[in-house]
Parts: sequence; structure tokens; C-alpha cells
Amino acid sequence: MKHNRFTKFTKIISILLFSFAIFLYVVTFNNSTGWWLFFFLIFLLLFDLLTLLPSLKKIELRLTGTTVFTMSEQNTITGELFRYRPVLVPLFFLELFPVLKGRIERQRFYLYSGQKKELSFRWTPMQRGFDQQLSFILVSSDWLGLFTKQITIDVAGPLIVQPLFQKEAAEQLSEQLLMIQPNFAVTFGTQTFMIRNFRPYQTGDPLHSIDWKQTGKRNELIIKEYEHELDVDTYFLFYGIAHQQFEEILSLYYSLIQLLNNKQAFEQVILANIPAEAPQAYLMSSIEPLSEEPDLPAFKNKKLVVFSPTSTTRLDQQLKNWDRTNETFLVTFEGDNLHLIWQDQIIPINKGGDFIAK
Repeated sequence: MKHNRFTKFTKIISILLFSFAIFLYVVTFNNSTGWWLFFFLIFLLLFDLLTLLPSLKKIELRLTGTTVFTMSEQNTITGELFRYRPVLVPLFFLELFPVLKGRIERQRFYLYSGQKKELSFRWTPMQRGFDQQLSFILVSSDWLGLFTKQITIDVAGPLIVQPLFQKEAAEQLSEQLLMIQPNFAVTFGTQTFMIRNFRPYQTGDPLHSIDWKQTGKRNELIIKEYEHELDVDTYFLFYGIAHQQFEEILSLYYSLIQLLNNKQAFEQVILANIPAEAPQAYLMSSIEPLSEEPDLPAFKNKKLVVFSPTSTTRLDQQLKNWDRTNETFLVTFEGDNLHLIWQDQIIPINKGGDFIAK
């Protein structure tokens, strides 16, 4: 920014000194060459100011493609730039970029007169979030680059950044749950003889579900899924109290839900501050921690996997109460170490690298 200001200041001073020198030459010698040079300079400056006249206010922006992104992954924001009526005098230089945290590319156009332009910005979000709109800054300058003007345009969203997907930690947690209870990943309920679907084998699938006939045809392990009649009895509960590891435990909870989605039946219970405008499908992008510990629901004959950034006295007491009629698991931190706690067992979970949330 300071470099750009210095460059503009240097240009303006240079043009003023050159104009003053031409003026002294005309006054001193009063010849046709001096006057031609003087009028050419005036024409040049007027033309330069003319390139700054077109307004930015009637330029429109529209987002295209997906507006759902994942934290810490490189994403692409796509859009369109257009003007309903073309301008008589083109904008000599137009630069625009979205107002986002993190490194973001800028798009530049020359002699823009209102035609439709495709936009593409590569962006790596470092923080999850949910916004109803996305702001863009448009900057234009004159031909000589002496003056600039800018405007902010708000474009309808929503813009959604989901938590970091920790695949390695989620897979390890899923495997530990299966080791403790081998039937944990089985879809609960009374199994019928109606086959619902055939799909490729995934880690954790029971071997007795392999369809060897389909496996032979497709040359890969194929699982047969049956219809079930009863409701699920597995619940994943997110205990979102305020803590320094809130974002990390939320990321792990989100990762496990994504990993097990469409693989087994379960219900979610999210105890956190949820904005009213947040879409149901993208709650993980917008929830905030609770300042006080919430009241906990009652469960009976369920499998409960509780995610909490830390263990509290109130939560420990509730887990003891649940243990009487439920099978409970606690995923939490002790210091910087992540553990799966079941009965008297404390099983460490490798986080698979440092978690970064700026």
C-alpha cells in the first residue's frame, strides 16, 4: 500500500514538473513547437481524466457454482461480472477481489465496457463460518495511474465454510469404537431379507455382509445392505461448551459424521449456540460455544458417543447416570491429548498433525 502511494505521488510530481517546464518554455520562447507541445499535454491530461469518469455503481456481480467450502482446503470461488448497459467510455483499468480472510487472488481487466466476464478466485479459508452475503471491492484507475476510485458491492450468498475434515483422526476413532464393540457400525434394527443396496467394501464393514457373487463379477469386495425395520439406537452428542479446544473437537465431530454418513444409521444431538438463520444442512459452519453448561437430555437403551472439548464435573456425573441404562463413550481432551474414554479404559487418539484455526 505504501509503495503504491509513493509511486502515484512520484508520478504526479513528475507530471507537474514536466507541465511547469513546458509552460516556462512556451512563455519564454513563444513558438509553435512549444504551443503544440503544451496543447498536446493538456489533451493528454484531459483524456486521462476522461478514463476515470465511468461509474462503478452500475456494475453487477453474481456468484456461480458452489458456495460451500471446507476449511484449510484450497477452494475456488466463481462468479460473473457484468453491466446491464455498456458504458460509452470504457474503464481503462478495473481490479476486483472478495473481502475474505486469508490469501486471495485478484482479477484485473483493461478497457472494460460492461461485457460479461467470468471470475475465478482461489481461496484457502483458515476459519469456518457462515455469511449471508459476500462483499467485493472494485477499484478503477485512470490511464496514467494517477488517481483511483473504489466501491464495495455486496453479493447474495450464503458463503459457507465447513470445519476442517480430519480424515485420519476420524478413521482411527471409528476403528477404536469397532474394536470395543464390533457391531457398532451395523445398521441397527430388525434386519429384513430385502436387499436395499450394493456398494464397495469400506473399512469397518462386517465380513459376513460381503456378497461373493457380486464380488466375483466386479473384481472388488461388494457389500450387500439390507432393509431394517426399527429406529436407530446410536446417538452422537456434541457438548459444545466454551473451551480453547472447542474448534478442534468440533472438527473431529464433523469429520466422524461425514465419515459414517450413509454407512450406518445414527442421530445427532448438538448442544451449542445455533444462529437462527443458519441452514440445517450446514450447522457445523455457524455454531458457537455455550457460555454455561446446558441441561442434558435423558436416554435409555442407547449407544451414546459424547464429544466434549474437556471433561467437567457436571458432564462426568451425567455420564455415570447414563451408564446405568446406556452404553456411553466420551471423546475429549486432557491437555493437548485426545482420548476415547469407555468405562475404565482411556484410549489415545492420534490427531494426525497440528490443528490450525486462525
